[in-house]
Amino acid sequence: MSDINNLRHLELKSREEIASKIGRIIASDSSASDKEAAFELARTLVEDAAVSVRSALAAELRVCNFLPPELVSSLVNDVDEISLPFLVASDAMDDEFLEDIIRNCGDNAQEAVATRQGISEAVSYAICDVACKSAVEILMENETAEVSERGSERVMERFPEERSLLEKLSQRSDLPADLAERIIFKVSRQFGEYLVKKFRISTDYASYLASIVNRQVFNQTLEMAPLSEVENYLKQLRGENALNSDVLLNYMQSRNVRLFTAAIAVLIDKPFSSVEPVLARGDKKIMARLFETAGFSKSVVGVLLIAYERLLRGH
Repeated sequence: MSDINNLRHLELKSREEIASKIGRIIASDSSASDKEAAFELARTLVEDAAVSVRSALAAELRVCNFLPPELVSSLVNDVDEISLPFLVASDAMDDEFLEDIIRNCGDNAQEAVATRQGISEAVSYAICDVACKSAVEILMENETAEVSERGSERVMERFPEERSLLEKLSQRSDLPADLAERIIFKVSRQFGEYLVKKFRISTDYASYLASIVNRQVFNQTLEMAPLSEVENYLKQLRGENALNSDVLLNYMQSRNVRLFTAAIAVLIDKPFSSVEPVLARGDKKIMARLFETAGFSKSVVGVLLIAYERLLRGH
């Protein structure tokens, strides 16, 4: 069995049996000399033409805490049938190696790493930073992984409109409390209410999320949120037919100019950057047309124009 040249000429079944035996020797408490001989044979077996032989070896090596780097590299770069189970279970890879996998390998490898038990913060952040969306989703559902505040923030930066992914983030037990309010603007009402209860945010927030009634404390927080989050939140309101004249009046009366501008932009399907200078002109005729374009009746437009004029005068 120690004759490597003869090993290549054995029947497939024999090579499979030898691969399993070699793997068990390496994984056991065998003597240093026995392990060295086994490693030498393993280096040949990982290059065997038969997938079944390489698979038999890899299955035994998954439990090893240490393997030579070149052996690990061969297994990780093998076909998915061999590499993915190894990536999921092997303890022979350090954080630096796993980060390299995340940043340089494909989606399947990233997903496999994301399922590992006890993922460190460094590897977790690499997944949040560059991995495919499906790998990030797997990570969010992996409660054994350490997801830090910087990782959570990176997910929100990369996937600001992916509600299902952000809902998974909202359910993590290690979600920092100061990110909860930002996520509320992005997720469905169901998960918004979940976050309110989880972090005991405030009665006003709970009332808001339950009834879609604007509260000053909510508006002040929303006013400071990134524009993409504000727009996402307002689009949710519009989808629920809740972005109405009462909301616009509330924003104007509270002098939440940015929210008011963003709301108009969402209602007429225009970019915030093109609506902002129009509103800043203070032209009531133009504003009347915008309110009408947004679908408000003439009587409602009249009320909104009064509030708009007061906003301009600073009253």
